[in-house]
Amino acid sequence: MSCQQSFWLLSVLLVILCALGASTASDSCKDAFDTEYLPASCNEAVHLTGKKAKSGIYKIKLPPQYGDGKAFYVHCLLDPSGGEAWTLIQLRQDNNTDFYRGWKEYKNGFGNLNMNFFFGLDKLHALTASQLHELWIELRDFEGSTKYAKYDSFAIADERQKYGLSILGEYSGTAGDGMLNAHAGSPFSTYDQDNSERSFNCAEAYKGGWWYGNPNCHQSNLNGLYLNGVTNSYAVGITWYSWRGDYYSLKYVHMAIRPKELRIQDKSVN
Repeated sequence: MSCQQSFWLLSVLLVILCALGASTASDSCKDAFDTEYLPASCNEAVHLTGKKAKSGIYKIKLPPQYGDGKAFYVHCLLDPSGGEAWTLIQLRQDNNTDFYRGWKEYKNGFGNLNMNFFFGLDKLHALTASQLHELWIELRDFEGSTKYAKYDSFAIADERQKYGLSILGEYSGTAGDGMLNAHAGSPFSTYDQDNSERSFNCAEAYKGGWWYGNPNCHQSNLNGLYLNGVTNSYAVGITWYSWRGDYYSLKYVHMAIRPKELRIQDKSVN
């Protein structure tokens, strides 16, 4: 009998014993299944799934030296050009989720992974600390146009450094640069924790949580208010200044990251 067949048989026996309520087996069963390998990124998860892989919710676990060692769920997005998969870190597509929230909620994350959400700054730091990532932002307006911005490297610092936008690489895309000039190096701010180094609270003024910069608060405000297109309210919506300006709030936006190097079980395959 092969090792794989033996492991399969043992797994089946443990499941049967647990189902029967055998107290001595339940801990063994839990321990056996807790050792199951989990991918460390969406592109690894998609590769391990094979040809049946689809965009959707996957479970990943970072190497023990990053984060708290706990597994968590992510929304993985297949690349429309056939490249490696992306991890969604922010998604907005309607007005059903309030993004004008405080520091603790942005730290831990909030929302529904299938609808509208912010991933959480703690997990985002852990992911981008584990290996170098790139960033893809997709924007859609209410008139049916789609633009994008990509940055060839991306990482944020830890909470002690206010989750600062520590690495933001070269821009490419069709939306214009709404991040690099105004936001690179900026700490994250919320209405209850202003780190923008301005004479007023940028997060409170522009109704979001973001890497508000200095001397200008922002040239993008993707966690601002959902305001349905053209608005008379200055720069408080979901704005991307270089495309639709400060008086237009976008219909859809997502932010996604992926490692620049594909690893399978912590081994590079690039």
